[in-house]
Amino acid sequence: MSQPAVNSRERGTVSMTGVMAQSVGFMGPVFSVATLLPLVVGLSATGHGAGVATPVAIIIAGIGIFGAGWIIAQYAKRIHLCGSLYEYICDAFGPGVGVVAGWVYYGAMLVLASATFLVLGGMTSDLVLSAFGVEIPWWPPALVFVVIVVAVVIVGVQISVRAQLALVLISSAVILLFSIYIIAKGGAGGHSLSAQPLNPLAVAPMDLLYGVLYGINMFIGFESAANLAEETDDPKRHIPRAVLWSLTIVGVYFVITAYAQAVGFGLDADAWKTSVFPLQALSNGAEFGSTWFGNVVSVLIILDVLAVAIGVGVAATRGMFAMSRAGRLPAALATLHPKRGTPVVGAAVVGIAAVFSIALVVVADGVFSRATDDPTVLSPQWAPMFGWMAGFAGTGLALIYLVVSGAGARGLWNEVNRAKLVVAAGAGITVAAGAVFGALYKTPLTSLPWALAIWIALGAGWSMYVARRGSEKPAVPVMTGSEKN
Repeated sequence: MSQPAVNSRERGTVSMTGVMAQSVGFMGPVFSVATLLPLVVGLSATGHGAGVATPVAIIIAGIGIFGAGWIIAQYAKRIHLCGSLYEYICDAFGPGVGVVAGWVYYGAMLVLASATFLVLGGMTSDLVLSAFGVEIPWWPPALVFVVIVVAVVIVGVQISVRAQLALVLISSAVILLFSIYIIAKGGAGGHSLSAQPLNPLAVAPMDLLYGVLYGINMFIGFESAANLAEETDDPKRHIPRAVLWSLTIVGVYFVITAYAQAVGFGLDADAWKTSVFPLQALSNGAEFGSTWFGNVVSVLIILDVLAVAIGVGVAATRGMFAMSRAGRLPAALATLHPKRGTPVVGAAVVGIAAVFSIALVVVADGVFSRATDDPTVLSPQWAPMFGWMAGFAGTGLALIYLVVSGAGARGLWNEVNRAKLVVAAGAGITVAAGAVFGALYKTPLTSLPWALAIWIALGAGWSMYVARRGSEKPAVPVMTGSEKN
């Protein structure tokens, strides 16, 4: 019996541009520059970071993660299913390990999707207060964004990728031009241009290492183009190119924006780090920006986070559909919209998880402690839970990059150039293991490692249940017409 195909109405309609929009949208270039880049500089639980050499750390992280990307690209040439990384791990290690990997991978995506709505609500509330002087709770706009994203995911992949492309292009282009403007002005004081940010010896080796570890998290989501393999007109060609090109383009973008911030703060790593949100600090400051431009940048960050939410929603729903279709998740998750052909139950799960997270944060007043260094000031209600969820999701996804890099070393051994495979697998395993270490070492969120361990254990239990039930179905790669001939 043939298996149902995701979004058969739009099979073969997504172009190379569309699948690249999925990967780039998931990575969220502006969001990463605004919120993750400070961790690379040194605003982290360990207190270590690459400081002024942050651009070097990003280059090293990008080269390492490119190894995992190369392996994913090789798999994408052979397996054209919307389950992406989970399917590749099944191919190398069997369905038992594959089910656990899928459980962790798509569980992390659900948590990440929920986290994006927290920050969307919080940033919108802050923007309204800054621009109009009106104070509103963060959770009503968060719920509105949930409705928007779920609706976009259900309507269809064409709308999803177009929305991501528009949001990412607008926000990224403005921030890139702003970064070039800072560089053209000569940085702080007009005399800060220097090769120091590109010098790996500008900081201590261990500080640079920590910068690399946190820098890897900026690339998370690059592989999500593979989740559109069944809706792409030429998956064997488009998916591998989208994965590698998105890594390259976004990597260059990160280096330019990081260099601009380094010189924008006058090569002062402490000032850069303690600004907390350096992109907003520079855009609000009188030297390079203004209050109104700072508000514009806040809008752009919100748009980019919205693109991330859509990208995560598309990837998560397609992945849960693929596992359900193969009998590895409850059958209801394979339900498609009768008219749109999209995973409607999966989209509902994303929405329910997000609403539950929002309600939990409101009822439990942040869930985690809201205390700050100033005893008279509390952090925003949504912020502690967002930090925890982002940490959980990022660590879970990095762990899967580690496994898929190992899977490539085994599953592709007789399929590709072995020298290239050894280099790529070694790089992927090294950087992914480093990312997991960086996320867990000295983390103040002590419950995170335990929560991740429990989630993995639950996945192992579910995998054994699926194997005993014996209801798995073969996951046959979807071939295009030209490949069949």
